Amino acid sequence: MTTPPPVPPESAPQSGGAPNNDDKTMALVAHFGMVLFGWLPALIIYLVKSDSPWVKREAAKAFNFSILATGAYIALFILGLAIAVIDIPFIGCFVTLGYVAVWITLAAFGIMNGIKVNDGGESKYPFEAPLLK
Repeated sequence: MTTPPPVPPESAPQSGGAPNNDDKTMALVAHFGMVLFGWLPALIIYLVKSDSPWVKREAAKAFNFSILATGAYIALFILGLAIAVIDIPFIGCFVTLGYVAVWITLAAFGIMNGIKVNDGGESKYPFEAPLLK
């Protein structure tokens, strides 16, 4: 009997070891992408990158955080509509400040966690909706 030839390290399946450069880049795109495109880049990476559990986990974290920001945007939109219908002066500026605060929070955590995963670390968000695991 002969033994099968060894598998080259480039094509070896990843079983939880250190992420390679491609995995780091995909996780970085998942976290940075939510700054401009919301939850869509993280969902695409989660669905496409099934060969790396680390990338799937990071994309799920980015999606779960960005979906909360989307919910906040929707809530602020409904609040803005209610304020417009009731016609309360000077309150609309607070809704605009809410939009800005949500976006700054999303951008800050997306960039910080994108830098972490690009260095091979694990991301950590203060809160997330556990939709993807």
